[in-house]
Amino acid sequence: MHRQLEPDRLHLSVDGLILTICEGQLSVLLSRRSHPPCEGVWALPGRLVALDESADEAARQLLQEMLPGVNAYSEQLYTFTRADRDPRGRVVSIAYLILSPWEHLQDALALPEVTLQCFRIGQGPEGIALIRPDGHPLSPDDLAFDHGTILRTGVTRLQGKIDYTDVSFHLLQDMQAFSLSELQTVFEAVLNQSLDASNFRRGILAKYESIGRIVQTSIAKKQGRGRPAALYRFDP
Repeated sequence: MHRQLEPDRLHLSVDGLILTICEGQLSVLLSRRSHPPCEGVWALPGRLVALDESADEAARQLLQEMLPGVNAYSEQLYTFTRADRDPRGRVVSIAYLILSPWEHLQDALALPEVTLQCFRIGQGPEGIALIRPDGHPLSPDDLAFDHGTILRTGVTRLQGKIDYTDVSFHLLQDMQAFSLSELQTVFEAVLNQSLDASNFRRGILAKYESIGRIVQTSIAKKQGRGRPAALYRFDP
């Protein structure tokens, strides 16, 4: 959202919270703003909603503008309405939670026109902390506008949903051929905690295999030493 806003008018925008798992850690894609306000500050990608499009259409267009060719899972996260959230005028933002495996993002992030960078999400003394690509920490409160609040809301939502919905499968490289250890890595990254492998395996199979949501394939995958791991496919 770089252009000037009309005074005395309510504007609607969409902001994309793009989460992925990079090197075993939950991560978010941010870009550095090149125009005021908040010039030079890291922010979530966003755009205004045009008069002839819905918020969902604007969110899909935003994703294609920021990450050409990427097809990701998306859902509405929350509507942020604080009156002073944008110093240029009255802007209501519908934030979207967007999930994609890291392997699906890499080609788009390598394009010269793509300005997004990957920040690892960790735990700091006061809650969520961000680690920049150069290794330096960044507080969510240092993000532009109220994007730190959007980030906290999205991470909390994802952590709350991972046990009772299918969102975890959208962070797998291949939902049609994955090992249970790969799925466990997703859970551990989102929850930011280690899980017992035996208990995790029993729980996932009891929840999904018994009703046919995941099915063991005839393919096995070598993962380090030991026997190859069985691969499963997910039926969405």
